[in-house]
Amino acid sequence: MRIVVFGLSITSSWGNGHATLWRALVRALAERGHTVTFFERQAPWYAAHRDLESPPGASMVLYDDWPAARARQAVDAADAMIVTSYCPDARLAAALPRSGARRVFYDLDTPITLAHLDLGHDVPYLPEEGLGDFDLVLSFTGGEALAALRDRLGARSVAPLYGSVDLEAYAPGRATSRSLAPCRISAPTRPIGAWRWRRSFSRSRAGGRPSGSSSAAPSIRPT
Repeated sequence: MRIVVFGLSITSSWGNGHATLWRALVRALAERGHTVTFFERQAPWYAAHRDLESPPGASMVLYDDWPAARARQAVDAADAMIVTSYCPDARLAAALPRSGARRVFYDLDTPITLAHLDLGHDVPYLPEEGLGDFDLVLSFTGGEALAALRDRLGARSVAPLYGSVDLEAYAPGRATSRSLAPCRISAPTRPIGAWRWRRSFSRSRAGGRPSGSSSAAPSIRPT
């Protein structure tokens, strides 16, 4: 199967939980004979902290400006296309003309998605018309969240796809002084709906980054 993914970042795990999951999925798919093409925008904060230039099993398309023609060509040749939450060009990807490829939306941030909807906020990675144009909607969160994706966003078919990790790449190891740097996760403040958490991290060595609401990219504050 030929799969095209439009995602946040797979080449940088810097403050980005999406990368860990996609590295595991892509490698597992490749071992089963599938091919994955991953479109990733060159966000400066990820490009400056790239820790895996060539993820095993992935054919990377790194771009600065939306490559409309290349994206359309890739989808036309694919069996499935996947658009993810927090993809900076999710709406453009979702608007690509239909082809023979099955269209999938993967929300790795479902609690945040629903919390923003509760507040009436625009969710920039969701198509303005909702999720009804996708053949399948996957969610990092199961339970009642799946019904909410159907009822509130028009998803026709929903299923959970929980987190995963490549145990060969992320195995227990001996702690170092760097890995033992102070880390603090604060209790919830200013909750959004029932899910939003404010997280703060303290590190002995940390660089600043643009602030944002992404669960995949928490703010990092130097000590």
